[in-house]
Amino acid sequence: MILLLPVPVLHAGNSDRPFPRMTFGVEGNFMLNFGAWRHFNYIADEGYRVNIKDYNHSISTNGQLIANIGCNISRRVNIALYVGIAGIYRNKTAVPASVRVTVFYGQNPLKGRWFSFTDAGVGIGSFSERDLSPFGKLGAGYRVSLSRSVKLDFMLAWQLLFSHPEITEDIGGVSTPVTGSRLRRNDIAANALSFGIGLNF
Repeated sequence: MILLLPVPVLHAGNSDRPFPRMTFGVEGNFMLNFGAWRHFNYIADEGYRVNIKDYNHSISTNGQLIANIGCNISRRVNIALYVGIAGIYRNKTAVPASVRVTVFYGQNPLKGRWFSFTDAGVGIGSFSERDLSPFGKLGAGYRVSLSRSVKLDFMLAWQLLFSHPEITEDIGGVSTPVTGSRLRRNDIAANALSFGIGLNF
């Protein structure tokens, strides 16, 4: 009972704060991949070397569904861990894990506020050759305050992803992956714009 005595006191102190200390949430993003710097180098099945170094302008789309747990270190700054499932680059899936720092503009957390954020992490299990794809994200948005602890976020962000996608070549009319000692380099730096909605508690 002595150990439990401080609990009501702490709870009462937390209720006076205009924002919860711990936060939880879920976020969905639509990703528009709009270009990638590529450097591919491999030995073709027929024995000659192929070296591709360019900027690919092709556009593709993906989606993200991520959950977060974080801490409001003040009424204007939140630090959170994000984990989920995401499509990256072209029809590739990864488990993104990242740390995000969000800064809110405006002192009153019970009102709507603009915010900006930066996100850094890694996609796990993204490609067969190498499993880790680091990425960074810069974004901004607007938060609608539904109550002291329930917030609705609308976000726009730019993401840069570094990874090593699978390279294929046409062998006898069949698209075949380039693997083993024939594969020398398969690097990309891919751009994406994300449009998201998040619900946080």
